[in-house]
Amino acid sequence: MLSRAADNLYWMARYLERAENLARLADTNSQFLLDAGISPDPKDSTGWQPILEVTCLDEDFTRCAKDEPEISILEFLTLSPRNSDSIAKCIALARENARMVRDQLSEEMWRELNRLHLFLKSPAARDEWEFSPQDFYDRIVRFSLLFQGLVEATIAQKEGYLFVQVGKYLERADKTTRILDIPTHYRGDLPVSPWPTVLRATSARSAYIASRGATIREEDALSLLLFDHHFPRSVRFCLNQVDDALHEISGTPRGRYRDEAERLAGAAPVSYTHLTLPTI
Repeated sequence: MLSRAADNLYWMARYLERAENLARLADTNSQFLLDAGISPDPKDSTGWQPILEVTCLDEDFTRCAKDEPEISILEFLTLSPRNSDSIAKCIALARENARMVRDQLSEEMWRELNRLHLFLKSPAARDEWEFSPQDFYDRIVRFSLLFQGLVEATIAQKEGYLFVQVGKYLERADKTTRILDIPTHYRGDLPVSPWPTVLRATSARSAYIASRGATIREEDALSLLLFDHHFPRSVRFCLNQVDDALHEISGTPRGRYRDEAERLAGAAPVSYTHLTLPTI
């Protein structure tokens, strides 16, 4: 496979996963602010500043707000064309990368991605976001899950597929660690724990209850989302998937490495074994 095509597939997958995780963050944070008695108003930055900080977009927002004083953090994260990591921009960048490798995609994958891209460019997207943010973010998450299903069901699981997996799981591991960092920005006497929100943001609540019971504890939530071998959004699971994909691409036997990427991917899950859970 040409390196250009591999790069396009890798970034297409990363941008789609990034858009999904931003939608999850925005939706679940709105619910958490209501539960915590903090204003969920997008124009009130109090409850939304932590999202900017964990995604490293606080400086970008500050620069944007100088030119657009009326823009809210939530709009910046969702629809702003000036934010290279907004949901709308991520979908546009994913679509552009996909356009460059149309021959590597199925018709169904291209059709669904193009359909969402055109929707986000239309006035209907802003209307839906302003009228029902929850429906808007749910649309993004459902699209991402549908697209992942199409990847599994409609293209050959060869090199192109493997580069998609590398991009998806690297981005997911990154965003899981950032979501786990959110409670550190809500220090103080909160009326509710932020950990149910963290579990909802990662679709981990059902998995947590099934394996650890109904009482949500900080240490157990961290253990599930960092170290679990079987939960698809845990950092360890994601890094193992990256390691598997890289070895399949190169044909190197597991336990060995041929390049720096394989060395780093193989070492990361092992190093997690020696980590001590942080106290937040």
